[in-house]
Amino acid sequence: MFSKYRETIRGFLRKGLLPSEIAFAIALGNFVGILPILGLHTVLAVGLAYLLRLNIVIVFLGTQISNPFSFPFILFVSAQIGNLMLCGRLLDVQLTTDLTVLKTYIMPTVIGSVILGFAVSSLSYFLTLSVARRFRA
Repeated sequence: MFSKYRETIRGFLRKGLLPSEIAFAIALGNFVGILPILGLHTVLAVGLAYLLRLNIVIVFLGTQISNPFSFPFILFVSAQIGNLMLCGRLLDVQLTTDLTVLKTYIMPTVIGSVILGFAVSSLSYFLTLSVARRFRA
């Protein structure tokens, strides 16, 4: 898994991109990928990459942190973080078919995803920057 990550970074370095550009693009993609906006990750990521003049492919690759396997986990952790910030406690998760209960999860999930997204994107920025600088040297 990490060998493919390193090879991708090497490829972008060979194209003349700076380590900081690569790191910022991946971090932005990670942040967007964690937001609970199903179906709009790519649109938002491409739009932000265009506005910030970042490599669209790298930003798109960063959004792939969110996939069918990881997204339920991301939503769960986001909701827990958000509820902890709003109410000072973790959510009591209950299985139910009543969809009106989703209203109680919306705000904690949005707030938690912004916090989680910032944490993950910060970590990915410094990790990618470190790897890219090492390969460039």
